Amino acid sequence: MTITPDAVTSASSEAIVLREDNGYHAFCGLTCVGWLYQKMKDSFFLILGTHTCAHLLQNALGVMIFAQPRYGVAMLEEADLSAPQVDITEIVRDIVEQHHPSVIFLLNSCTPEIMKVDFETMAKKLNGVFENTPVMPVRADGLEYTMTQAEDSVVQALLQFCPQAPAGEKKVVFLGAVNDVNTGEIQREVEKLGLPVGGFVPANTIKELPAIGPDTIIAPLQPYLAGAATLFSRKRGAKVLQSLFPIGPDGTRVFLEDLAAMFGKKVDLSEREAESWRNIEAKVAAIRGKRIFITGDNMLELPITRFLRKAGAEVLECGTPYVNRKFHASELKALGGQKIVEMPNMGRQIRDIRALQPDLVITNFWEANPFEAERIPTKWSTEIIFTPIYGFGGVGELANLFSRALNRRKKLDLLDWKDFLPSAGNN
Repeated sequence: MTITPDAVTSASSEAIVLREDNGYHAFCGLTCVGWLYQKMKDSFFLILGTHTCAHLLQNALGVMIFAQPRYGVAMLEEADLSAPQVDITEIVRDIVEQHHPSVIFLLNSCTPEIMKVDFETMAKKLNGVFENTPVMPVRADGLEYTMTQAEDSVVQALLQFCPQAPAGEKKVVFLGAVNDVNTGEIQREVEKLGLPVGGFVPANTIKELPAIGPDTIIAPLQPYLAGAATLFSRKRGAKVLQSLFPIGPDGTRVFLEDLAAMFGKKVDLSEREAESWRNIEAKVAAIRGKRIFITGDNMLELPITRFLRKAGAEVLECGTPYVNRKFHASELKALGGQKIVEMPNMGRQIRDIRALQPDLVITNFWEANPFEAERIPTKWSTEIIFTPIYGFGGVGELANLFSRALNRRKKLDLLDWKDFLPSAGNN
């Protein structure tokens, strides 16, 4: 197996993007339900899937004891797959009667996708029955690049619920499901600059979705929303902010300054960035000088690598499922000289990690425990998705993700691990 450099990025002033596309494994897109159903409080997510899908969601998202979660699996049996069309009318009827959602997202999984179940027709028939509760078909199977792209599909489906903003109404609309704490902080930072905020997509409810029109500024918060940003621009004529993503003090400063420039304002937030770095110095100290390897599975790897390098770490490799040359242009430029591997080969990465012995490996949780058994410290990449890391308000949580893992290893190194193994006489 050989790695061939991508012809687009060979200059030393930019990141060096390599593509393997050989043996890459991504986590299932259905896991996006875990953060989206909590964000959109009047929604319901219905997955058309198998027992494997139900097992994944039950184990990955946990069991809600004191409340009914607003997601479920319409279980497919073998006989269903040979039928001309799967009928889930009664399941949807139960959801409408019990949960009263404003919208139902119908998510496909791998099996119906492979069997070519017609989701569009299925949703159209359901919409004819449940006229007051729209059923939106959304692609969320494991055949996409990565799990986070399922959020991109959901955000695209929300556009039709956004009112049309009139020409001349210039406001910023943020794309991406961030928690209410981050939402409030980002809005306050932007309004402090005198910029009008239209809202967020997704919003907490369908009725809170902002108006979008030809003078709307779309500001993506996450690197995996290229499809939604493009759709909003094409369908409504909105302008898309091209900048770093607001992750880390440096990314947030550039993001806000570039956003202000789109409104004709020149602002300098360098002191705000410096203050933010000072506030997290104790955590950055644990990161500085460390050698970090990122295997990649959620498309947050580019801004995370940028933050770690700015914090003084050496990122040995930045693996990522997919690089969108246009959407990620600012991040690629900021990562000058960095080795980035698109759709990395897992087997090759494991061999490299064993040879390099990095101070920390940021990886998915099914690789983490084997690495830990080999005394290679890890951080679950999945945890990054569920952590409020956006804007100046999120930099503490962002730094804590990595400093905590590195400090934990330092404490463990003070112990003699052989003392915790069963002695020969106890076997």
